[in-house]
Amino acid sequence: MYKNILVCLDGGSADNSVINAALYLAQKLKAKLHGLTVQDILTLEGPLMYDISGAMAFIPQLNLLEETRKVMEERSKNILTGFVKACEDAGVAHHESIAEGIVHKVILEKTQLHDITILGRRGLNYELDKELLGSTTDRVVSKAKTPVLVVTHNFEAFKNPLLAYDGSPQAREALATAAKLCSDLQLPLTVLHVGKDKKESEAVLREAKEYLDSYTIVVKYEHAEGNPHQEVPQYVKLHNHDVLMMGARGHGRLMEFILGSTTEYALWSGNCHVLVDQ
Repeated sequence: MYKNILVCLDGGSADNSVINAALYLAQKLKAKLHGLTVQDILTLEGPLMYDISGAMAFIPQLNLLEETRKVMEERSKNILTGFVKACEDAGVAHHESIAEGIVHKVILEKTQLHDITILGRRGLNYELDKELLGSTTDRVVSKAKTPVLVVTHNFEAFKNPLLAYDGSPQAREALATAAKLCSDLQLPLTVLHVGKDKKESEAVLREAKEYLDSYTIVVKYEHAEGNPHQEVPQYVKLHNHDVLMMGARGHGRLMEFILGSTTEYALWSGNCHVLVDQ
């Protein structure tokens, strides 16, 4: 299923989890990894400047841009060195590249030639703002046309996936992705529909069951009453789900919640990875 996996690295504290998630999927699915780091042409200040500030004090103004690029290039190489070593140690096929541009636009372009993209929920600015989803992650998740796996700072092998399903076209894409992934990884799956009408939920879940019956996976179907953006995260916490799968736009306020717009998600998100499918 997933044979070409894009691994987005920025030197932040989430990189180890991103690499571990990529290695896990690559080994299970016999996939090839593409490690990517992007030199942001718009970012020559902030966290990066801590790395180069010592050098800048002694650089003539006319050479500043050139020297800064050199430092960025060296830093990018160092980021990918760790990725390469991890792949070699795990015996996973891989290649790596350094790109330059506006980070989310470069990543979005690269996603088109990969089956799935993996990136961290927060990057270099994690310590500066722990309550918001990283802007790059936000934009990639919102606009990517292929599945995106957003990992937290602690990755372990998936054991208990949850699919939030509402019957929308986007949710049906996520349903297909969840079925194939759980089948390939030999995992059980819980399908949850949240709504105020139990009969409607039964009809939506029946539709999901008709599709999933073709797969040899253990599936549990659940209904919860209330608003999705409240009930889904509560269900995740209550039942210890480690990865939430969902369509990108079908859930309305739920997607807003997943993208880090509420305080509750900041508190809850550390316990669950999110796989979003357009």
